[in-house]
Amino acid sequence: MIELTSKYIHQGDLLGSDGENFIVALSEQEVYSLDAAAYYIWSLCNGENTVGDIIKNVSSNFNLKESEIENPIKEIIRALLEAKLIKEVQ
Repeated sequence: MIELTSKYIHQGDLLGSDGENFIVALSEQEVYSLDAAAYYIWSLCNGENTVGDIIKNVSSNFNLKESEIENPIKEIIRALLEAKLIKEVQ
């Protein structure tokens, strides 16, 4: 379960953008295309920000209610975890 106090750090390297999506590579064989929302959250996973911090950041920068974006952000984090594009910091 993804907790508001959990911290994650992104894995892989940003290779660039195709104009619409951001290309992130874990290796030469594992390359992912992230939409803008997933890339923004991936980039905020720096090992310091908690999930709560990420929600506050998105809320304030995009003028959205925290209560409305908490679950979608957690879903993006879950997808990034499954793809091994982020890992939890203990």
